[in-house]
Amino acid sequence: MQAFIKKNWTHVLAILIFFVFSMMNFYPAMQGKKLNYTDSVVGMSKEVKDYEKATGEVSYWTNSMFGGMPTYYIYGNYPKDAVDYLSYGSRLFMFNEIGKFFSGMLFFYILMMVLGVAPTLAIFGSICFAFCTNNLVLLETGHGTKLNVVLYSPLIVAGLLMAFRSNKIIGSLIFAIGMAFSIKGDHPQMTYYLGLALLPMMVVYFYKYMKEKKLADFAKICGFLLIGLFLALGTTAAKILPIKEYSEDTMRGKPILKQEASTFSSSSVEGLSWDYAMNWSNGKVDLLQSFIPFAVGGSNNHNLSKDSNFAKFLRKNGMSTRNGVQAPIYWGKLPSTSGTIYFGAIVFMLFFISIFTLNDKLKWWLLTAALLTLLLSLGKNFEIFTRFFYDFVPLYNKFRTPNSVLSVTPVIIALGAFWGLNEMLKNKIDFKKILYPGLGLVIFCFGFGLLAPSFLDMVGMNDARYAQMGYDLDVIMDDRIDVTRSSSFKSGMLMLLALASIWGFYKNKIKKNYVMLIIGLLSVFDLVSTNLNYVKPSKYKNNRSLQQKTQPRKVDTQILQDNDPNYRVFDLSIPTFESAISSYHHKTIGGYHAAKLQRYQDLIDRHISKNNMDVLNMLNTKYIIIRGESEGQEQVQRNTAALGNAWFVNTVKIVASSDEEIEGLNDFDPLGTAIIHKEYENYLPSKSFEKNGSIKLTSYKPNELIYNSNTSSDQLAVFSEIWYGPDKGWKAYINDKPVEHIRANYVLRALKVPAGNNTIKFEFQPDSLKTGSLVAKICSFIMLGALVFFGLNSMRPEDKKWLKTKSV
Repeated sequence: MQAFIKKNWTHVLAILIFFVFSMMNFYPAMQGKKLNYTDSVVGMSKEVKDYEKATGEVSYWTNSMFGGMPTYYIYGNYPKDAVDYLSYGSRLFMFNEIGKFFSGMLFFYILMMVLGVAPTLAIFGSICFAFCTNNLVLLETGHGTKLNVVLYSPLIVAGLLMAFRSNKIIGSLIFAIGMAFSIKGDHPQMTYYLGLALLPMMVVYFYKYMKEKKLADFAKICGFLLIGLFLALGTTAAKILPIKEYSEDTMRGKPILKQEASTFSSSSVEGLSWDYAMNWSNGKVDLLQSFIPFAVGGSNNHNLSKDSNFAKFLRKNGMSTRNGVQAPIYWGKLPSTSGTIYFGAIVFMLFFISIFTLNDKLKWWLLTAALLTLLLSLGKNFEIFTRFFYDFVPLYNKFRTPNSVLSVTPVIIALGAFWGLNEMLKNKIDFKKILYPGLGLVIFCFGFGLLAPSFLDMVGMNDARYAQMGYDLDVIMDDRIDVTRSSSFKSGMLMLLALASIWGFYKNKIKKNYVMLIIGLLSVFDLVSTNLNYVKPSKYKNNRSLQQKTQPRKVDTQILQDNDPNYRVFDLSIPTFESAISSYHHKTIGGYHAAKLQRYQDLIDRHISKNNMDVLNMLNTKYIIIRGESEGQEQVQRNTAALGNAWFVNTVKIVASSDEEIEGLNDFDPLGTAIIHKEYENYLPSKSFEKNGSIKLTSYKPNELIYNSNTSSDQLAVFSEIWYGPDKGWKAYINDKPVEHIRANYVLRALKVPAGNNTIKFEFQPDSLKTGSLVAKICSFIMLGALVFFGLNSMRPEDKKWLKTKSV
């Protein structure tokens, strides 16, 4: 063991540095504290997490949002396999941000080793990649799954590069493990964007192998990579199969209706509608924040000093600034933003210089991938480009928020920056190739800081609303100018210092190791100082403080006094379909999710948003929360016409199409009539029933509902539960015997109930999950077995000898 450590001490030191650096940045997490997330992610998963904590069982269905939906994109505690435990090991089995960021640095370090970068630069590069400001913004806002995929991305790139540059088998296996981690990271959009960014690399290598007349070798490598990809998909089958099944029924799936209801409806197109998908498109000026962190203000709640103009304005109007000052400084083209997507001034400059200095065809991949992601982030603001991807590139129109594509860009920028710097210091080149692009960026930064207030209006999209709130826009404008100017000057100065240190090396005035330290430390300082705007120790809260954030309001407390908890709430006091805050306390008909069921979105567009009371009644909407004159004065209205958990109907109305099915909800009596699509006509023995008896919910779990019915004749029961099927998880039983159930009223479930006293049970047991779990275990065993076998065979003889040595 000592011999191994002695031989690999630089790598051991790197791992130690990564651990210490991650601990230093997130040490409150070790004290049991957590970040005070600004998004409503907590409300989404509250019900199923509480259920798992209380019973030890995992529910893959929640009734807390949109009447009910699968939890695959919300909280999926899927069956574990060997790859999961390997992933946990890469985090040192620390399931917090310390472990996450450690793994991100470790994987980027592996990537740097594949490219032969000096360990010192590799260490600094790994820190700069993991602590890219956007990663901290994702952490602060609770986008943990997105962050997972971003931090796993270097392992995928490392595997690809190793496959093409040295060892196609080991490289393909590393690629497979990286892909498995990424898919299990649970954000398909980020994995997809990373795939788009990697496609130009394949083109570069195809051209290289074609030019060398080695296309057969290229085909072999691609074959191994495809095997690796299939293995990765196999190890994630427990997640992929249910998600694939679910996605067909979401807003990203095929349309159900022929007639479009609204601008933002996606029911008439396959995938998301253009307007809905293009929300959060960067403006061209937003891209400047790639290397000037607050070029357009940073965020809608930007931290300002107590000497700022806005702070003085607050004090002048009798408001305290003791707990800090936040102001709407952002003036870019996004509707709102929680923070800047900043790669680092020095890191970006080094990347830019590397495009001119690297003597490797791979630089064309770096350039193309960076440009591709930057341009795609413009979305509707570069429509001619984005339209091509939206209309013709498979799956692209199933994702929204174009600016989020920049979450995968840091691995490209940091790779090019530190690989390029390594080559500049290893092989001296014409310094003009370094000076001109670097100095050009320096001049741009200083010029933008000086001139931007003169030729840009700096008016934000929400300024009219801020004026209505009583803010002095002139004061805000003055702070915007100050923030933009100081941020630009800081970036320019940091770039200049880094450029000067490289010049000193080329003039033999500074040693190489000192240059590495100067540039590395400056780069880390730049990012860490910027990141403190988003994540710092004071942002962490203990459990008591976090619980205060989710304390029920007066109206929530009033509703929760109901002895029967199985009802739904319609909260109009918040953005009903853009917030999951109410879902923390209630089963709601609103919520927040980008992949809600298409049928439910149709219901929102055509009925719920228009306050169709018949629809609200059939959803068992017992309480409606309305706004008061001010925050804290919300009022609750009880809806006495809510139909309850289940009821019998007299009449069945058969309709010929889905459009007729949903339109029929405009004028019907849900208590007496069930609207049934003709596909279920043979299920029904009669179109009318002699309504009698009773049906009542007797037991509730998120994934299991039990009812008791007592009737003198056969009945058709309608349940105020969301339809998801057929055969996609919900299974019905009468007296423990499996029975078929159908869809009613476009979104609900219906079931034939025989005469007599019966126990009816609905249970959510997706077969796709069971099948996927078995496939995942088999593929993970094959993948890791192959990695161990081929890894041992490719190791150096002396390392094999050490491995076989047993400790005494």
